[in-house]
Amino acid sequence: MAKGLFTQGMCVLFRKPVDIAVLRQQLNEFHCVGQHESMDDDDAPQTLVYDFASKSNGHLLVTPANAPWPDDMGDPDESPERFVAWSLGQYAPLAFPGCLERAGEQSWGWEDAAETVKEHTAHVRLLISYVLGVEDPNDHDDDVPLLPDDYAPLNELHFLSKAVATLLEMPDAICYFNPGGEVLRDDDGLRRGMNYAWSHELPPLDMWTNVRLFRATETWSLMDTVGNGQFDLPDLEAVYTTEDFEPSDIEGFLRSASLYMLQGGEKVEDGDTAEGPGEINWMAMECIDALSDPPRPTIRWIPENDHSPPEELMDRGSLPPHETDDATGENPFVDPDFDDDAFLDDELDNDELEDDELEDDDPADDYPA
Repeated sequence: MAKGLFTQGMCVLFRKPVDIAVLRQQLNEFHCVGQHESMDDDDAPQTLVYDFASKSNGHLLVTPANAPWPDDMGDPDESPERFVAWSLGQYAPLAFPGCLERAGEQSWGWEDAAETVKEHTAHVRLLISYVLGVEDPNDHDDDVPLLPDDYAPLNELHFLSKAVATLLEMPDAICYFNPGGEVLRDDDGLRRGMNYAWSHELPPLDMWTNVRLFRATETWSLMDTVGNGQFDLPDLEAVYTTEDFEPSDIEGFLRSASLYMLQGGEKVEDGDTAEGPGEINWMAMECIDALSDPPRPTIRWIPENDHSPPEELMDRGSLPPHETDDATGENPFVDPDFDDDAFLDDELDNDELEDDELEDDDPADDYPA
């Protein structure tokens, strides 16, 4: 779901439902400007509205839901409220059905994530919007822009992360979940990641976006990023022969390329090359759709060596609609059992980015351990 009524979204999973009054007290350092009552959602009847970027009519909406995270859109006939909510981005813009399951399968930064998230029975959604406030969303002027002229996604993400860190202090909070970036972190993992990035004046890419690994064929692997759309940038993919490259080197390449784009580097176009893993050039290929869910445009990197990728890894895709490639409806590149001990080591991730710095007009406050 693209950005629209909502521009960013995060979530905190809880072991039991959170009372709205307790939630408001927990967020007392943020400026609450109102409370919205929903007539259509029995599981999430109330939303707290907080001030964010008031000059641009920006608001943070915090919605406690007395139900587990719905990882599918539901049916327009049997569950129309959920279907409409998904369609409008109320479960976070850029979120795509199955995001929680995929995040658990590919949670390299928190190995216990897939099992731990099963303990949740409720969740709290946090969204940023510039057209929704204390008024009824149907009352806003049609001429109101969805994004302000001074739109700054990094400021949104830092603000959301601070609110999430505050909610994770609550006794029944289990973890942070970023639906658009398909990231799961417990309280300690999120704070360590945010503190590291803050102290090195870096954007915490590994707290907002995920890097995933798939076995594509017997000899070829696929690695991709998910979540760069939060920065209004394309995600990245790399296809490579499994025996010729270390996953950690590919991961570092994709993270560095993402940081380069985020820092305002030259736009990567079809046919561009860059030196990458193996000390060889890698060629960029602009793709309409990724090889694995969620559907999204990507830049796919291919090593310029003696090996030619199989035809299915050179497919640029087509949107809409997004269709899987096998009759069972499963994505052919998903292989949760494919693992590598050297992949996504936390210390290695941080070292890859240590020498690069990002200038931020509104740096995040420290996230105390």
